[in-house]
Order: sequence, then C-alpha cells, then structure tokens
Amino acid sequence: MINSKGTLYLVATPIGNLKDFTFRGVSILEEVDFVLAENTNKTKILFERYGIKNKLVLFNDFSTENKVQSLVYNISKGKNAALVSDAGTPLISDPGTNLVEAAIREKIKIVPIPGPSSFTSALIASGLSAEKFIFYGFLPKKKGELTKLLENIKFETKTQIFFESPKRIKKSLSIIQKVFNSNQKIVIARELTKIHEEFYRGKVSDLSEIMSNTSNNLEKGELVILLEGAHEKYEIDYHLEEILFKELKPLLTLRQVAKIISKISPKNSKEIYNFFLKK
Repeated sequence: MINSKGTLYLVATPIGNLKDFTFRGVSILEEVDFVLAENTNKTKILFERYGIKNKLVLFNDFSTENKVQSLVYNISKGKNAALVSDAGTPLISDPGTNLVEAAIREKIKIVPIPGPSSFTSALIASGLSAEKFIFYGFLPKKKGELTKLLENIKFETKTQIFFESPKRIKKSLSIIQKVFNSNQKIVIARELTKIHEEFYRGKVSDLSEIMSNTSNNLEKGELVILLEGAHEKYEIDYHLEEILFKELKPLLTLRQVAKIISKISPKNSKEIYNFFLKK
C-alpha cells in the first residue's frame, strides 16, 4: 500500500546572518503545504529575503494540545509541513518536541533539514574541547535552582554549554564565579554570525573584570556560555573531601574531621584543618 501520509520537515534557519540559509532549506519552505513558525513576523523577514511565498501558521510554546492534534491530523491526511524556530535548529531550546512526538506516534515521516545552531557554532570557535560536551539549554531563572545545578555539574570533565538571557547574564556569571574553579577556562559568545559578533575568552577568575568592563555589551544580544570541563584530579578529590566534611562536621570537632579525611586524601590533616578552618 502506498503511504499517503505527509511529511514533517524540521528546517534549521539562520541564527543571525541570513546568508547562512541552505539551498535545501529554501526549497523545502517553498514546496510544503504550510510552514509552522515560532514567530511569524520574524519568519516573514526570511521569506522576503529569499522570495518564499507560502502559508505561515503560528506554532509556539503556547500552542494547545488541540492544535498539535489538528496539525498532526492534517499531515497524516497527506499535507506536508515544515517547522522553523525564530533562529537556528528547531526543538533546540525551542518549541516542537510535543509535535514531533505526536507525529511519530502516527507514523508520520520526520525529516531534519540541517543548518545553523548557535551552541555548536560557539563551541567550534571557543578554543575548548569539542570532542565531548554537554549542552544544558537555558540556565534556570531562579537563583537557588541555578546554584544547585552548577554545584551538581562543577566536576564534570566534558565541556559544558549553556544559553543565557542578556537580562540575567551578570547574575549567572557571578554565581558561576563562586561555584567553579577559578582556573577553569570560560568563553562567552555574543551575537553569533551578526555584525557585532564577539567572543570573551578567559578564566573564571576573570569574570569580575569582564562584567565590569563597560565596553563588553553582555546585556545585549543572544549569549552562549561555554565552560571548560574539570580536568585536574585534585578537583575530584576535593569534591569527595567536601562531602565528607559536611557529613562529619555536626558530629565531630574540626581536628577530628581533618584527621579522618587525611586517611583518604593526598593532603595531611594539618593542611585539611587549615583549609576547612577558613570555610
């Protein structure tokens, strides 16, 4: 039996420079029956640049489940659709996961049309290891949740990548400075592929200077934060020592705690005592 169902295309669009769009992406947006856009006004700019004439349908985080089911029904009946985000690759910290899941349940063909993504663009130009990395999306908005996340991942050995809003960037960088090792490398990428594209490269200890420099327009434009993975053994050792210290502190004196930790640490009890005395 011939499959009469339509196809859902996931089309990556430019993250800033409109010249970065692919020939295939243009072709798909011209040929499908309708295009689902996170922001129709922004997508119209892309359409005008490439002379694309097609029906635009709003689809974003506020789209209801009924709308998802209606779209899936139309595609299952033979309509071809394309999903685009405001910029970059759909579903990467953008709407669409529920639509793709629903389409897959109905055995609709999903076709990715590759293209730009800001976090991979930032990674390859960062100077940090691109062999292994973790992408976390946007950092939590609440201070407590952000601190907890960073505490949990500060000993991760892979390069770590985050999105952040310019409105929250300084608050987030201040917490990163408190949590991470001062010698770890950090890169902040701003306005990628645009006229004012910039990279701030340094160490965590440099963050105060980066934030206080008024020429660094950190509170404007799209931002990607990249952190070097933990790579020195003592960082892991200290993490375990800190956990043990927190557990024993309510039960024993500092000297007793230091003596116990010295049994599993490369440092002697005096070094441990003096270190935790300052905490």
